[in-house]
Amino acid sequence: MKMELLYNLRDRLEELASAGTDTVSEDFRLMGAVEAFAELASDGGAGGRIYRAVCAMMTALPEERPALLLEALDIVRATVRENGETFVWGDLVPLRGGSGSETGAPYSKLRPLIAALQNSGSARISILGEYWAESPELFGDSRVLPYLASALGDTHEEMEELFAAVLTKQGRRAVPFLKEGFRPDCPDGRREMERRVYWVARLAGAEENKWLLSILPKCERELREAVIAALGVSQDNAELLQELYRTETGKSRDAALRALARMEDEGSRALWTEELERRPDCPPCLEGVDSALAADMAAQALHSAYTEALERGRQELTQAEMLTLSHTVYAAYGKYSDKLREEWMWLAEHMDEFDRLVPDRNVKQWDMNAAELLEKCLMETVLWNPSENVRALAAELGTRWPNRFMGSAVLTDLIMCPGEAFARYGKFIVKNGLLHRENAVERANRIQIMCALAAIRNDKDNGRHIPFSRKDALNGAPAGMRYRLEQLDPRWAETLSNPKVNQDGAVFDIKSAWSMSKLMFQMEWIE
Repeated sequence: MKMELLYNLRDRLEELASAGTDTVSEDFRLMGAVEAFAELASDGGAGGRIYRAVCAMMTALPEERPALLLEALDIVRATVRENGETFVWGDLVPLRGGSGSETGAPYSKLRPLIAALQNSGSARISILGEYWAESPELFGDSRVLPYLASALGDTHEEMEELFAAVLTKQGRRAVPFLKEGFRPDCPDGRREMERRVYWVARLAGAEENKWLLSILPKCERELREAVIAALGVSQDNAELLQELYRTETGKSRDAALRALARMEDEGSRALWTEELERRPDCPPCLEGVDSALAADMAAQALHSAYTEALERGRQELTQAEMLTLSHTVYAAYGKYSDKLREEWMWLAEHMDEFDRLVPDRNVKQWDMNAAELLEKCLMETVLWNPSENVRALAAELGTRWPNRFMGSAVLTDLIMCPGEAFARYGKFIVKNGLLHRENAVERANRIQIMCALAAIRNDKDNGRHIPFSRKDALNGAPAGMRYRLEQLDPRWAETLSNPKVNQDGAVFDIKSAWSMSKLMFQMEWIE
């Protein structure tokens, strides 16, 4: 007997049993399996009995089909066993805790999802998107999670975003599957293994520190870099990371430096202080890390970079100088400490001097001067970290130096208390008339307000929101995020659309992480 025909018929009958016999007339796959099996019906043995039983079920009255389906399944399963089906003997035990959930969904419903996770074609993206939109709980099924973990090596951006959303929702219960499939000696699946390490650290943190330490000696190259960066989840690894920093090279050394920025001990602080003095180009290792140590180091780097820029005695900055200065500013995004607050006060006092530090004509990547870099930095910090301390800092800077930092104060209120923002800042938008024209100070204040409002977007999927890109603390990779704005005072639209309000000037594109492109103000958030 051709066993593949028998197995295929059995699978079709089992799926029919899950779906119900009312669908038998529409089940083309079952019809195809029966037609293919017909060649075995002439032997007069089991093949004939099976064929006759299935045909009888398919042609019976609707109320008779369930019983006939069970009879046909009994014959098929008995024949499968007699011809050597494989079993795993032992006692049934429940799934261990944290291994996923039992959704109760029939396997026929999970099969297209599992197939999409196994395939590499573009069609899988829409299939997975539909499942995530309609039945997100199925991704946490214990029968699906292993395939989800195996698909982490996919390089498609939409797939990576989907996996991030799924794993974040699953949380700690996805970790066992991520660990079970980990193979450090898998060169073809190195990206998958890197992502497994990342997500174990992201979801479980210090709870899986022993596992991270156990796999470190087995990992090489990019995978070793990922494990070293993940060791930053536990303060117990401070001494080990300091040793790795001294012995590793290249990207693994930078990964150790990034992980050390998350530590709280004096040894790590001393090492970072020494590194900043020796290597001014290391601030990128601070990006996305929001520890007190990282904030203090960002303050130190900012002071050194801006002091050096002023001491050069010239106003035009080269490509290399702009790169160093901008990376130093990016390192401060989202951070706060008492030392960094003091640094912001010093920087604010010298903004007019920084305003004169501009890229030379050969610099193509930036169109901001040194002061505008700092203005954008504070706005991004408000988005990354709207904590009480950051809100207070933005409010103070926006009050003392409104022509430089009022936009950050407005942005804070748009996020935290959108209903009060207009009452506080709408008065700074002046209407031109016969007796008064907007002066330079009023114009600067208006443009600052427009900077904040220009960050707002509105679309049918996400509603009114403020998008931004936040760096990940583990690896520094950017991730798209957004704040939803449930309400916005309609007086903003009335005021800014008033023909007496000046519309000249440029506003900052808050979405850009690398350059502050200038664009004319458009109220695209008005519904």
